[in-house]
Amino acid sequence: MSKRPSLATSMKALAEDTTPDPVALTPKSTGAPAPGIAKPAATRAGMKRLLTPVAPELHKRLKLLAVKQDTTLEALTRAALESYLSQHDSN
Repeated sequence: MSKRPSLATSMKALAEDTTPDPVALTPKSTGAPAPGIAKPAATRAGMKRLLTPVAPELHKRLKLLAVKQDTTLEALTRAALESYLSQHDSN
């Protein structure tokens, strides 16, 4: 009766068999952006991102307001920031 292979040996053999060829994974240059890499919208050209964590309830209220006003969270946030700055800016 022959000895069964160890788990380590089996795992090593499996890893060697399933390692993808890195050259095959490299996308060919077609001029189009690679999948998963979003190209910025024309309306966002030259703009900076502002990431702000908010409470889930505030996020929900903002989303509901955006739906009621038939707009986007982005447009709503920009308008709110402009309004706030116009009230507090001395320029």
